[in-house]
Amino acid sequence: MDRARGRRGARAARLQSRRRQRQQRYGRFIGFTALGSLIPGVGLIAAGKRRLGTFLLVMLGFVAAAALMAVVLIPNTRLLSYGGDRQMLLLLGAGLVAAALVWLVVALISHRLLEPDGLPPGKRLGGALVVVMATSLVVAPMSVGANNAFTQRDLIGAISGGASLTTPEIADNKDPWADIPTLNLLLLGSDAGDGREGARPDTLIVASIDTHTGDTTTISLPRNLMGFPFPEESPLSAIYPQGWLKPAGEDDLEYMLNATFRNLPALHPEAFEGSEKRGADATKWAVEGALGIDIDYFMMVNLDGFSAIVDALGGVTMDVPRDIPIGNKELPGGGCTTPRGYVHAGDNQHLDGTQALWFARSRCGADDYDRMARQQCVISAMVDKIEPTRLLTQYQSLAAATKDMVETDVPEELFPALIELMITVQSGTLESLTLDRSFFGSMGTTSANPDYEQLHARIAEYLEPSDPDEATDPDDASDTDTSRATGEDSESDDASADPQADDGAENSVDGSLDSPSATETAPDDTGDNPAGEGETEDELPDDEPVETDAIC
Repeated sequence: MDRARGRRGARAARLQSRRRQRQQRYGRFIGFTALGSLIPGVGLIAAGKRRLGTFLLVMLGFVAAAALMAVVLIPNTRLLSYGGDRQMLLLLGAGLVAAALVWLVVALISHRLLEPDGLPPGKRLGGALVVVMATSLVVAPMSVGANNAFTQRDLIGAISGGASLTTPEIADNKDPWADIPTLNLLLLGSDAGDGREGARPDTLIVASIDTHTGDTTTISLPRNLMGFPFPEESPLSAIYPQGWLKPAGEDDLEYMLNATFRNLPALHPEAFEGSEKRGADATKWAVEGALGIDIDYFMMVNLDGFSAIVDALGGVTMDVPRDIPIGNKELPGGGCTTPRGYVHAGDNQHLDGTQALWFARSRCGADDYDRMARQQCVISAMVDKIEPTRLLTQYQSLAAATKDMVETDVPEELFPALIELMITVQSGTLESLTLDRSFFGSMGTTSANPDYEQLHARIAEYLEPSDPDEATDPDDASDTDTSRATGEDSESDDASADPQADDGAENSVDGSLDSPSATETAPDDTGDNPAGEGETEDELPDDEPVETDAIC
C-alpha cells in the first residue's frame, strides 16, 4: 500500500511538473510572440532562426538611425515641405505599405515557430490575439501614414496646375523664391453653387508674402471696384486701353471687379487662348491693373469648402465684436428678415465652420467693407490654428474638404516650396489693409471711380519693406496698422461712400459671401441671385456704417 501511495505521489508530481513546464513554455511563447511582433527579429532569434532574426534587427536599427538623423539634421520646415512632393509621397506611401506587410509577415512566422506543439484551441486563440494586438500597434500607424501620403498626393494633383497665362516662370524649383522676394497670392471666395451660372468671386484678398521672413500683408479689395486698367503685358490692355469702363446704359454689376472672372473670358475668348484658368487669369490681370503689383498665383475656395475646412481644423477662436446674424436676407423696400441665429459677441469665441462662414459673409446691418475686415479676421484665426500635429490628426477630413472645393494655378512641383513658405508665414507678422470707404475717401474718390495712379502709389508705399533698423514699439505698431487698414489717416464723410458697394444679393446658406447691406444703395444683381428674390434698387435704411477698426 505504501508503494502504491508512493507511485501515485510520484505520478502526481510528474504531472504537476509537466503542467509547470507547459505553463512556462506558454508564457515564454506569449512573451516572445508579443516582443517579436513589436520588434521584428526577436521572435525569430528566440525560435532558433538567429541569422535571419539578427539581420532583421540590424536592418531595423539602420532604418531607425537614418530616421533619427533626418529629424535631427534636416530642418522641420524642410521635412514638412516634402508633403508637397508627389514623387516623395508616392515613395513614402509605397514604403510604408511594404514595411507594414513585412512586419506582419515576420510577426506571423515568429508566432508559428514559437508556438508549442499540442496547444489546446483556447490557448492557440490567445496567441493569435496577442499577435494581432501587438502588431496593430505598429502596422496601424503605418497604414494611416500610407493612406495620408496617397491622399496628399491625389490632393495636390487635383487642385494644382493647369495652363495659365499669368503664372511666373520659375528657373529653379529647388529655390523658386530666388527671383521672387515677394510672393503675391490672390485669394478668391467663389459663389459657385446650385442655381448659379458660373462663378462670381465676391471675396478678393491679396496676400503679399515676404519669401525670406514670412511677413505677410493682406489687402482686401471691394468687389464693386470699377474702371480699372489692365497691365501692359495683358492682351486685355490693347482691347481696353482706357480700362474696363462701363458703356452707357449697361448694368454696373457686369463691370465690377468680381464680374471679370465670368464676363471677360466670355467677351474675349481669343485673349485667353491656351489657358485652362481663364476666369482666374482675367481676375489676376484686373487686380494687377487695380493695385499696380504683380499677382503670381491664385487660390479659390468654394464657400461650402470654407466651412468644411474650418470644421476640419477644429474650428477657430476669435473676438466677436457684436452679434452677427446668421441666415437673414434683405427685404424688398429695406430691412432684413429675422435671422435664424447669431454668432454671439464676446472675446475668444470658438466658432465652428458654419459660424465662421457667417461671421465672414454676413452683411445685413453692416456693409461690404465691414465684411471685408471680418474676412481678414477669419484668415488670421485660421493661420493661427494650422499646426502640424492638428493637420496630421485631422488630415483625412481636411483633405476631403479641400479636394473638391479648392482650385489653384500653383504648379505641383512648386508645392514643397510653398508649404515650407506657409510654415514660415506662421512665425512672421501679419498686417491687414482694407480698401474701404475711408481709404478711398482719403484720396477724394470712391471704389466706383478711383484714381488708379494715386491708388498704385498708396499700395506701393504700404507694401514697401520697413527699415529693420527702425525699432517700433509693438503697441505703437498695432495702432499704426489699424489706422492704415481703415484709412483713418485722412478725413472722409458719407458723401464719399461708394453708392455701388452692394449688389443686393440674397444672403443664403449655400450662396456666396453675399448679404445685402442695410446701409447702402443696392443695384439689382441678377447674376448673384438668379431668382431675383428679395432684390430692390431702393435705398436701404441709412444706418450708421460699422467702423472696421472695431473688428477683432
